[in-house]
Amino acid sequence: MLSAMSRIAFSLAIITALSACDTPGDSPQSARPPAAVKTLPLAPRKLEERIPALGTLLARESVLITSTVSEKVAALHFNEGEQVKRGDLLATLEQAEEQAQLRSARADLAEQEREVKRLQGLIASQVTARNEYDQRVSNRERAHARIAEVEAKIAERTLRAPFDGTTGLRNLSPGALVSAGDSITTLDDLSVMRMDLQVPSLLLSALSVGQKITAFSEALDREFSAEVTAINPRIDPVSRSVTVRARLDNPERLLKPGMLMRLSLLKEQREAIIIPEQALESAQDSHYVWLVNDEGKAEKRQVTPGFRRAGELEIVSGLNPGEQLITEGFLMLRPGSPVAIQEG
Repeated sequence: MLSAMSRIAFSLAIITALSACDTPGDSPQSARPPAAVKTLPLAPRKLEERIPALGTLLARESVLITSTVSEKVAALHFNEGEQVKRGDLLATLEQAEEQAQLRSARADLAEQEREVKRLQGLIASQVTARNEYDQRVSNRERAHARIAEVEAKIAERTLRAPFDGTTGLRNLSPGALVSAGDSITTLDDLSVMRMDLQVPSLLLSALSVGQKITAFSEALDREFSAEVTAINPRIDPVSRSVTVRARLDNPERLLKPGMLMRLSLLKEQREAIIIPEQALESAQDSHYVWLVNDEGKAEKRQVTPGFRRAGELEIVSGLNPGEQLITEGFLMLRPGSPVAIQEG
């Protein structure tokens, strides 16, 4: 067994060896190597807060070309899908009887005009009575009215385009009997489209005429720009939504009535600090991020998040432009830990 003196000497040797390994000011934390992290310099970015919605396309002007009388179709003067101008002839219904009545009414008017002129000369020479002249004038006015009546009947049987547009499919053929209200074709003005969309009434304060809309058509795989032109003053009592109408230019005639559009209304545009969603730590109702301070060490800071979008979120308070946000490698960090910023 070792003597007491030997044991004391052995213990002193161990203590001396351990003391030689330490240097003044060292600590377990400072001896730990810096953690490798990736950072993002913070800077204000443009944030667009948008309201998603679905919209149905309508033509700016759309009408069914129908007859107001029951008659045979004499002729159709358009091709399906044809561009026509306002006033262009689209269809003619049988009107032989009305044309004959018009010729008779015009002949009667001509006769009444001759009699009025003849009697005017006789009245001047006081050869005829005034009441006979007045009777002829009345007959002339009735002839004018008869012509207007027959011309109105002919107009009912002569169907013209009420505005510039694109014709639809033909629903009848020449010789077919058309009844009042039967559709002959459709006419749509596709140069400009309307969109009706339903927006929750809770967002009514965020809506305004002139507001910009981004509209996406899955059928065309293409994005279009639109603008709010009207907001319905009434709110649907069942759905608690308001109908918003927007205008969308369609010079290429690619969009068609009835198409469904995915819409995004620009609610607000502002400058904000936006961070990757992965850089946020949450514990119950508190939210934190990690930063690299001026000494190159980790700093944990509480922040207030705001608007969220895919993969990103706005920080309303707690961060300042120019600070270095740690986006990766912060899971094992402690406040005050040294960090090594990795590139890429």
